[in-house]
Amino acid sequence: MRILAIADEVSPFIYSENFPHNLPPFDLVLSAGDMPGHVLEFIATRLKTQPVYVLGNHHEGYLRDNITGETRLPGGCINAHGRVIELDGVLIAGIEGSARYRPGPHQYTEWQMHVLTRKLTPQLLWNRYRYGRAVDILLTHAAPKGPHEGPDYPHRGVGAFNRFVELWKPKLHVHGHVHLSGANAPREYVTESGVRVVNAFGFALIDLELP
Repeated sequence: MRILAIADEVSPFIYSENFPHNLPPFDLVLSAGDMPGHVLEFIATRLKTQPVYVLGNHHEGYLRDNITGETRLPGGCINAHGRVIELDGVLIAGIEGSARYRPGPHQYTEWQMHVLTRKLTPQLLWNRYRYGRAVDILLTHAAPKGPHEGPDYPHRGVGAFNRFVELWKPKLHVHGHVHLSGANAPREYVTESGVRVVNAFGFALIDLELP
């Protein structure tokens, strides 16, 4: 299958009147955070499958009602935070936000991230019993510890994600949060246990073999 992964910066290839016909065919959309809610709703209106997203550490994912001033999450999309969903046979676990660097929502301490990932255990065990595998894709905003984490404190990696992929062995970890700069910026690497880690900054098309 082919995945369209997006995060952090709105690409003109995505927010376009020609979308999705201006891209090669894809089967699934994953948003790894800090993507404007109106863009997610736009994508949802153009596709038969619902985009799956987690929120970032900013407020771009929310939409504000012009009359009431109340905020809401984008319609027509699936918020994967704090759960494992099954969509078209794909098992996706989601964790929103970043490592905490100042007071505010959608930021978590390392211990809180550990608790969030551990709370997924019952669903993961059930998936392993039912499907023979716990999870196919981990979708997060923040990067794990390692090559993709940023050099500054707000963009440091989350060790709980490293422990998650080592324990549950998803085929793919998609994240955002760390901006790519330069034509040769590394978008992808593979962990020692064979898990692909992809930075979805802007957009990326990912081919993935699933059972």
